[in-house]
Amino acid sequence: MRARAAALLAALVVAAATPVPTAPAVAATPVPLVDSYFDWLVASHDGVRNGLRRDIEHVHGDHLAIAGKTCTTASPCTIGGPRQSTAACTSLQFISVYLDQRAAYEQRSLSSVETGLVDEFAGAVLAHRLAKDPNAPKIFDDAVASTPDGQLRYFTSFGNAACGEALLAAHQATGTAGYLDAAVGIGEFLLRMQDPRAYYLTYGVHPFVDALGQPTTPPGGYVDQISSWSNLYSTISTWNLTAIAFMQRLQTAVAPPDNRYGQSAATARQFLTTGLQLGADWYTFDFDSPATSQNRVVAQSAYRADCRDNRWHRKGSCTYTDGRIAGGTLGTDMIEYGLAGLYDHERQLNGASSAAAAVTTLYTTYTSLPGWHTASASDPLDCVDDTASGAVAPYYPPDNQGATPTGDARDYDPHLSFGGFFRLTPPNENAEAKYYDIVGFGILAELREELVPAKFAAGYQRLQQADRQDALYALLDRSLAAMFLPTRDADDLDGDSDTTEHLCKGTRGTLPVAHNGLGILKAVGYAATR
Repeated sequence: MRARAAALLAALVVAAATPVPTAPAVAATPVPLVDSYFDWLVASHDGVRNGLRRDIEHVHGDHLAIAGKTCTTASPCTIGGPRQSTAACTSLQFISVYLDQRAAYEQRSLSSVETGLVDEFAGAVLAHRLAKDPNAPKIFDDAVASTPDGQLRYFTSFGNAACGEALLAAHQATGTAGYLDAAVGIGEFLLRMQDPRAYYLTYGVHPFVDALGQPTTPPGGYVDQISSWSNLYSTISTWNLTAIAFMQRLQTAVAPPDNRYGQSAATARQFLTTGLQLGADWYTFDFDSPATSQNRVVAQSAYRADCRDNRWHRKGSCTYTDGRIAGGTLGTDMIEYGLAGLYDHERQLNGASSAAAAVTTLYTTYTSLPGWHTASASDPLDCVDDTASGAVAPYYPPDNQGATPTGDARDYDPHLSFGGFFRLTPPNENAEAKYYDIVGFGILAELREELVPAKFAAGYQRLQQADRQDALYALLDRSLAAMFLPTRDADDLDGDSDTTEHLCKGTRGTLPVAHNGLGILKAVGYAATR
């Protein structure tokens, strides 16, 4: 075991010069998954650590052409994108927890090389912050921007909660006081995002107004996003339940006498849990804002959520029928992050049994939804071939997750993730795994291990049996070829005015790896992977 640790430490020193293999060899003795994830995240590709990037989007389709190039599965077209702090923060959290648990297992302290690695990732995360201007305090001070460059940057509550958790983990692993200070700064940002009224009064703006257009108090959740121009966006999403878990953990870490972080978490939980209970993705608040370019409240039109009615909704719809939410589709990851955040918050307060009780009804409700509600609902097995598109059926009966699947290869298993297509073993040898499947398994691993341990164990076993092949190979060789999601060329990427042609798109990045690793470490611990 110490030889394994020494080898890993040696790899860290040369990682920046080591290319990612295109076809990982099958080891004589299978490498534990958490070790594979760690190795991949600290390795470099094009001079950048894998764990710091989520930066390439592929698109391809059997008739799609971009900039004169025909896009195929073998030769996909590529659209470059920015590095993203949420991915880097999730990697930092996994690496910190992994190294901390490994050192404890080996009954030693972290080495200087290991703490240096944590410092490197933490430094990359903190580089996403803007420099403070003491003469012009801003609502986003101390927050981490989604991307590190560009004239206009965006600061999200969800992403900052992830970064706060990562900085707390880095502080626990290294003892560096600056990481705790940075986490506190994020906590203060989230307090401002929960009630941003004071930052807009000087512009004659009330971020929250009631049905009569009169100023009102905010509902209690964290507003999704603000830009570096102080433009506040008008949605509050259920996945911000991740922030309540962070705020409660921050309360424990710093214990301010006014309990402001714990009280903020409790208030946000009361509001955001309502969204989960209603089967909604986000709440859109009404606002009054002057039509200026900066320092205003704006609709989150990118989410098709410009409802401005102080109500909960699903993606793509503002409709209510007979007093109930109608239309739209549920966001797979919003549900998963929301449930995991609610579980984590309750467990911190009252333990695992109470946490399981807090989410049992919600978990049962969401795992009972038909497959068409999910991100992988259409065309699950080949997103270039539209002939297989359509609704999907349950993959396992609700009360069973046995070793032998029932139904055909297109069926849906909500207990693996709310994406539901996790194909690693015969008779379905097509290596099917979508981006949201892998992310979702990690997000909900700890919850499922407590709530439905047999279902968690079956999914975890399938991951272990893959041994870096199939879906894991798609992650670890950076191709993500088996994890594309089907869509249409709604943005007319190829400029031919046809917005109906199909394409596949997926993100090359680190969230699936880091979330899976975190889920395993939280659910079973490093020692149980030996």
